[in-house]
Amino acid sequence: MKRRVSLVLAISLLAYLLESCTPTEAPPNEARSSANPEQALIEELVLANRMLASSELGVLDAFGHVSVRSRTNPNHFYIARYVSPGIVTTSDIIENDLDSKPVAGPRPDEYQEVYIHGEIYKTRPDVMAVMHSHTPELVAFSISSVPLRNGDTPVPIWDSRKFNNGRSAGVNNAASGHAVAETLGSNNAVLLLGHGAVVASGSIYNLVSSANGLRNTARLHQTMIAMGGLWDPNPRRVTVQAAAPAPAPEQPAQQDPVPNGTGGGRGGDRAWEYWKQMVLKETGGSVPATTPPAPQVPASPDDAIKQDLALASRMLASPELGILDAFGHVSVRNPRDPNHYFIPRYVSAGVVTANDIIENDLDSKAVGAPRNDQFQEIYMHGEIYKARPDVMAVIHAHTPEIVAFTQSSIELRPVMNGGTFIGDGLPMFDIRKFDPRETIITSAALGRGVAEVMGNKPAVLLTGHGVAITDLSLYSLISRAYNLRMNAKIQQQAIALRGQIVYFDGQPAPSGPVVQQAPLVPSGDGGGPTGSDRAWEYWKRIISLN
Repeated sequence: MKRRVSLVLAISLLAYLLESCTPTEAPPNEARSSANPEQALIEELVLANRMLASSELGVLDAFGHVSVRSRTNPNHFYIARYVSPGIVTTSDIIENDLDSKPVAGPRPDEYQEVYIHGEIYKTRPDVMAVMHSHTPELVAFSISSVPLRNGDTPVPIWDSRKFNNGRSAGVNNAASGHAVAETLGSNNAVLLLGHGAVVASGSIYNLVSSANGLRNTARLHQTMIAMGGLWDPNPRRVTVQAAAPAPAPEQPAQQDPVPNGTGGGRGGDRAWEYWKQMVLKETGGSVPATTPPAPQVPASPDDAIKQDLALASRMLASPELGILDAFGHVSVRNPRDPNHYFIPRYVSAGVVTANDIIENDLDSKAVGAPRNDQFQEIYMHGEIYKARPDVMAVIHAHTPEIVAFTQSSIELRPVMNGGTFIGDGLPMFDIRKFDPRETIITSAALGRGVAEVMGNKPAVLLTGHGVAITDLSLYSLISRAYNLRMNAKIQQQAIALRGQIVYFDGQPAPSGPVVQQAPLVPSGDGGGPTGSDRAWEYWKRIISLN
């Protein structure tokens, strides 16, 4: 009998050992955490970036950033490296301490404004996610005396000029980041004068909904004022005179629920699930881990320039930038021969390919055989390159927001940090003073007139016609054109609010000599040291050359 019991025990023990040694499938979350215990949180941060940069939400453009506090270490937070939010991947995420320093060692690709995030997390233990955006509707309220109300409370405004010798600036150090956090106080949003907004929330899920809601509130507010009505931030308010109610029992603090994947629950939960499916549909059903390789650069320097110029043309014509329509054109000086420049043939910018690019001399004559497919206004480019050896790229556009200022008594003035290159105003070229019979720049003489009126300014407005914009490189020119359009759009929105506007054209000049350097050539990995570099790489990835 004893032998029988021993045998049964031995068999049971053997079965247990075999079961223990047999590999079993780990739960999804455990499997994902093998590389990083907070891999799921990192993936949610990637999704939040892409949601806010999507065409449906449009809260972030090529700029701006989102962060999330670590759930296992409240003294750390995650944020993407210096890359546009619309192409963030899990490999781009950096873990920082609350001094905004990478925990794994120094990084050359951190945002300058990373301090916004660290300082808010320091002062607000309840905040679990932060976003900084340059949304035009929010910038318009930041420069207007008309307050943007989030519920019954006006959103506070942080004025960078108090910390930068009277000049507008970004948040590029811990002191200014701390000042932003103090201005935020116990609110969930703060406007940055001429620069955008910061939104803070108790969860990454609710952050996306809160940022979208604040932008929609700004739009509704603007619409009500344009209609001549009065803005009531709480139209459902009910006032009832009654005896003072008994104090409610104290409730424990509640965290926002983690979305359950069904689309139900609270508003932030439901919206997150919808936007998540929208992003995953575009990324093939999974959260991107790495950035796809950039398009291959042709070996020939001239072919590489032509490819970049074709990309620039399509970027400028894309809905994301909206600078060029079926008309308008962009050119780039040949860096190997400053007396030549490249420009597309007479074809709409949105369909330009490298095969459409023509090389001209500065008299705007095609190098080699004559061409009969040049733009009529080709002379604008050649004459500007002649007069301005520093200029490496030129755009001529008929952007509606900018054209409006060429026919108005209201002057286009800088109202955002990215528009400060406007300075004390842009010169105006009135073709009627040069040739009353013409309406467009059809001769070298008129092209010289445009260049003379422009002088050493970065751009010149053309009365009732458009604008010519210049810069030190093709890459930075695209960002400058985008910023000029955004500045015009924001100024118009601020004027429509019917309040007093803060303009940046009276800023004192920076102290010390100004050293002007050409932006670096984009690295091709989606990041880089300059804003124009980052934006170029982002826009390049959303443009097709087919």
